[in-house]
Amino acid sequence: MKPRAKASTGARRKAAPAPKVRPERVGPLHVEIVAVGRELLRGRRPDGNAGAIAEVVAMRGGLVHRITIVDDNERAIRSAVLEALGRHPNLVLTTGGLGPAPDDRTLGAVADALGLPLALNARAQAMVEEAYQRLHRAQLVASAGMNLSRQKMCQIPVGAIPVPNPRGIAPGVVCRLTGGAAVICLPGHPSEMRAVLDQALDELGEPPRKFEIAYREVESPTTDESSLRPLLERLAEEYRNVWISSRTVGPGRQGQRVIVTLEATAAPAEEAETTLSSVVKRLLALASGSP
Repeated sequence: MKPRAKASTGARRKAAPAPKVRPERVGPLHVEIVAVGRELLRGRRPDGNAGAIAEVVAMRGGLVHRITIVDDNERAIRSAVLEALGRHPNLVLTTGGLGPAPDDRTLGAVADALGLPLALNARAQAMVEEAYQRLHRAQLVASAGMNLSRQKMCQIPVGAIPVPNPRGIAPGVVCRLTGGAAVICLPGHPSEMRAVLDQALDELGEPPRKFEIAYREVESPTTDESSLRPLLERLAEEYRNVWISSRTVGPGRQGQRVIVTLEATAAPAEEAETTLSSVVKRLLALASGSP
């Protein structure tokens, strides 16, 4: 972690102790997501980001362990980030709260959580200026010049790396932590988030997409979900890399049915599909009484 520097604007922040992180990882990327937005908590807008992030993480061979939604409140965001880091993931991703509005407070909260001040970043400022020049040329804003609200998006935690946002204005931010962990702050708009996410993961040196997820739903030969439990437990024991679950559907025109869900992740895709075909055959064999 780089030495602390004074913030170029605003009051000095009271430094909090830096969170402990695990050493360089061996194995999959362990991830937590913190979605920021009161509109999410009030049900006025669905979260369009967490599922998309989880899919990208899975495609890169990672695991999302928890998704937390918090208010546009600096204390709530800071607490959520610290709690997530306390569970020792490799990566914490935040979404939302990077813009110029007063309720966009994510970067300040993340800076507090990491014990770092905010400071004007020249690369971030160049990105914001270029975005407003583009909007001005398109006659979407009256002026391309900087003001205090726009400058707010140029202040990031000291030592962090700004990530270009080709679909919007506010840059994403990558904060590397001692031991190889990181916090990535992403825009809240889904199209902007997706445009920044891959760049941010590449900045961390995470490998590009190489895994495929095979997903299949199979109707169970029995309508009694409870009788499936020993069969599914045996399948889970035999196929440890396959996620297996069941649910009851109906009653409907076809009556009550039990659906078994199977999911396998592998590279290449054919391997994942082959694995699921084997699981389905094994399930039918067990259901018919075969050992």
